[in-house]
Amino acid sequence: MSHSPEPSGFRSHWQPYAELLSYIRPYKGRFFLGVGMGVLFALVNGSIPLIVKLVGDRIFPGGADQQKIAEAATSSTGPGLEAVLWVCLLVPLVMILRGFFSYLNAYEMSWVSLRVLNDIRSKLFASIVNQSQGFFDKAQTGRLMSRILSDTGVAQSTLSQISVNLFKQPIALIAGIAAVMWIDWKFSLVALVLFPICIVPVAMYGRKVRKAGRAEQELAGEMNVILQESFSGIRVIKSFGRERFMMQLFDNAVMNQFRNSMRVLKNTEITTPLVEVVAAFGVGLALFYVFAAGLTAAKFLALMAGIFLLYEPVKALSRIHLMLQRCLAATTNIFELMREPRDIKDAPDATTITSCRGEIAFDRVGFSYGPEISALEDVSLRIAPGQRVALVGASGAGKSTMLSLILRFYDPQNGAILLDGLDLRSITLDSLREQVGIVTQDTFLFHDTILNNIRFGRPEASQEEVEEAARQAYAHDFILAQPQGYASIVGDKGCKLSGGQQQRLAIARALLKNAPVLLLDEATSALDSESERMIQSALEKLSAGKTVVAIAHRLSTVLSSDMIVVMSQGRITDTGTNSELLEKSPAYRKLYQMQFHHEPAAVDD
Repeated sequence: MSHSPEPSGFRSHWQPYAELLSYIRPYKGRFFLGVGMGVLFALVNGSIPLIVKLVGDRIFPGGADQQKIAEAATSSTGPGLEAVLWVCLLVPLVMILRGFFSYLNAYEMSWVSLRVLNDIRSKLFASIVNQSQGFFDKAQTGRLMSRILSDTGVAQSTLSQISVNLFKQPIALIAGIAAVMWIDWKFSLVALVLFPICIVPVAMYGRKVRKAGRAEQELAGEMNVILQESFSGIRVIKSFGRERFMMQLFDNAVMNQFRNSMRVLKNTEITTPLVEVVAAFGVGLALFYVFAAGLTAAKFLALMAGIFLLYEPVKALSRIHLMLQRCLAATTNIFELMREPRDIKDAPDATTITSCRGEIAFDRVGFSYGPEISALEDVSLRIAPGQRVALVGASGAGKSTMLSLILRFYDPQNGAILLDGLDLRSITLDSLREQVGIVTQDTFLFHDTILNNIRFGRPEASQEEVEEAARQAYAHDFILAQPQGYASIVGDKGCKLSGGQQQRLAIARALLKNAPVLLLDEATSALDSESERMIQSALEKLSAGKTVVAIAHRLSTVLSSDMIVVMSQGRITDTGTNSELLEKSPAYRKLYQMQFHHEPAAVDD
């Protein structure tokens, strides 16, 4: 029992690497091709000392000087000039093969690692986008961006370097050691006696690199948060004159990132000179052995070539552990985010619906965003198919929460919400949301053309259908007045359009979707009185045969609703038509009198 935590800790330590390597499986053909090229490189690389010795023996027979070389080339006993020439050509031939195999190894491994990067980014993005709304309520957008862009980049870079070196360099090291051992095993033992000591600095600084690497990813996330919030909230920043404040925040984040990056760099790079110093002592001992043993020039050159060829594999292998430690921090962040459970997901036996009548029922629904934040309490309401229902009440009454629950952004803690008698939790999310169209008070337009923003409601819609939806939303005329009509770019979040124009495009998008259930959350809040009347007329046409649930603080937009629901502090206090509520609901009567007694102020709102 006492040993059980150890293997568990071992598995948890290596699990991120195992998950990372699992992404290689679809590309195993090219991966093993790259491995094979690396093995061939290593074998060719290990043969260089033998080639140097062969060439040296031919060129320096008996350790002769240059005059003896010339004599040997013309004598009948020495190697002929043509034979020497062919032997000498072995050196460039070996180097050509070495470079060719090295290139193919690096190319194939880089190709695989970049495809893995694409796959991880796509899967991570899909994992985040499919998360529940509650996840995004708590998450920082900048940190999510950092996970997708920065952490995956670190993982890919590390995988690329490791996959290039992990198979090639050990074989190159073994082949090189075997070659120098074959040439002179005593020399090799003297030269290599200190190589095991090279492991000491690697182990010493590996843990520091892992710790600093994790901090590096966190600081990158912090920097992304500042960037994202600064650009998204630039109007607020400029309105309050807080540019210098944000610049100082960013400068501090940059400096913290710099300091931590220098810690990573220091702990990574210090290993190279330490390994070189240890290796230099080995070379020094080897040179002393050359003098004491009186080795020939050819053997000495071959051995020295072998020793120096061993340097690159030792250096590369000494850094693999450090790269693994840095990779561990990034991959841990990535896979933890991928494994983040979703609060809202399809039940195993969920039903896919292709249409609905639009009957919505709240059955004793209770919901809270947190332990101390009760948004809805014991809410029961039945909305008949094709009925137009308005939710009114003060801010925080629970109106928007009811729309969020219909869309199943959240699930109620108590009770149930039914669509045509089916619990929303028993319907697949995609098919449920296909039956619902929505226009919110916080209009969001993509940095794209007007055409594509409207077509987002139904991507397969034709140009004619898009234009018809725009006409119904009274947007067609102002769209044609744009520089490029429907092809005009709306800018970031629609910044090139007025608030009313943005809202009409959002309404056109919902009209194009033509879903049987329509949710309007302050849908006319950004419109002037004339535009509001046009939109109301369009919405009345749209509402025919559809279930409409609308939220509006301005009662003028909901007076003609089939049912008005008065809400207060998460509860339904009254329901009825406008005239009925004016008679029986003091809360509604007070709200009505406040708005229509000060109608000019309400219109300007």
